[in-house]
Amino acid sequence: MLRNILISLIAIVSIALILTGIINFNILRLPNPNTPHNGQAVEELILKGSNTVGESFAPILAKAYLRSIGAILVREHQLESPVEKYIEGTIPNKNKLVRIEIRAHGSSTGFKALDENSTEIAMSSRPIKEKEAKALADKFGVVDEHPIALDALAIVTYPTNPIDQLTVEEIARLFSGEISNWAQLGGEDYPVKVYSRDNNSGTWDTFKNLVLKPFDKKLSDDSGRFESSNELVNNVINMPGSIGFIGVTYVGESKLLKVAQSTNETGKIPTGYTIGTQDYPLSRKLYLYTKGRKHSNLASSFIDFVKQNEGQKQAEKVGLISYYPTHYRPDLKNKKTPLRYKDLASLGRRITVNFSSNVFSMDESKEARDIERLVNFTNQNPGKKIVLVDFSNSPRLAQLKQALKMHNVQVLDTLNIQYKERWEDPIEVWAL
Repeated sequence: MLRNILISLIAIVSIALILTGIINFNILRLPNPNTPHNGQAVEELILKGSNTVGESFAPILAKAYLRSIGAILVREHQLESPVEKYIEGTIPNKNKLVRIEIRAHGSSTGFKALDENSTEIAMSSRPIKEKEAKALADKFGVVDEHPIALDALAIVTYPTNPIDQLTVEEIARLFSGEISNWAQLGGEDYPVKVYSRDNNSGTWDTFKNLVLKPFDKKLSDDSGRFESSNELVNNVINMPGSIGFIGVTYVGESKLLKVAQSTNETGKIPTGYTIGTQDYPLSRKLYLYTKGRKHSNLASSFIDFVKQNEGQKQAEKVGLISYYPTHYRPDLKNKKTPLRYKDLASLGRRITVNFSSNVFSMDESKEARDIERLVNFTNQNPGKKIVLVDFSNSPRLAQLKQALKMHNVQVLDTLNIQYKERWEDPIEVWAL
């Protein structure tokens, strides 16, 4: 009898231990991106780098790309870190699972991953630094830059802040701690609480170069630092006296401030028009980077999709601006605006491309990229006619017309418009 009782107890304990092990295993086990599904072949692409690109934009691009190649059951899986996930879909006629893994820990981590061969594609919200480009070129022979969208740094504050506009210099003084109370700017008597992205972030690097460095300022030691843009915004919303910067797609319920280049200018908020034309002072480009001559078919196919029309359409879904030119009708409420310019605006739309009116300040690589953007625009909008508009009587109009003609972009007309307030502005491109 006693022996039977002991055997029964041992059996019960054994079953309990087995069940506990199974339960613990299932609870603790994280999704493994490398596990085959039902014998399917798994083809994988890894993207590492920018949180601005990777947190919202890259997942939407990945889903659209998978559907474009015939994938079904496309779904997103969150990994342990809030900035890590993978998107996967099944190609039914090939019994293959295609998976795109996204690890968005900051632009610098993307370039490091390229160097370590732990990613084929780096995501970045800033241009590659010279030392990064040289190190990769020395090791792999070539580094390719792929602009994929236009974005802007949004300056956000707590929702009840009565201040609506800041100059770039005032922003620098706030973030450096030089302005420590909003009352110094005519606001409420709240101490300034600064929130910033972390050191790996391309958004931080862009902010540092566009805002702090021009005024020889450094970020306050008391600044809160965040890897996630969403976490930063949530802190701004809930902290009176707060101010932060993020990519424009993450503004949420925070208050978006107008930004002026100087005290005698009207501030602008980041919109499709002001970002696309880069009239907003804190505009920027977003990029993918690859290195070496050979890439997997999946990597090459994905980049081609992102750069073409269908991929570019995805930018608007997360509040970004297509890198391919888009066309907007600007606000021309200023009474000093010449009638000729108003007439043009009533008929046409301004394309988000600018050309330098000064031959001595011309950036040849930028101009080549912008001509390529116009070629893409005219190919996708064959009925549109191009008009070049200059305010400074620049001889460059004829040069640009010839350069565009060589790329089969026909210019309908060139206009010199006398507009004293716009004398130093770049040459505009309009579509009729």
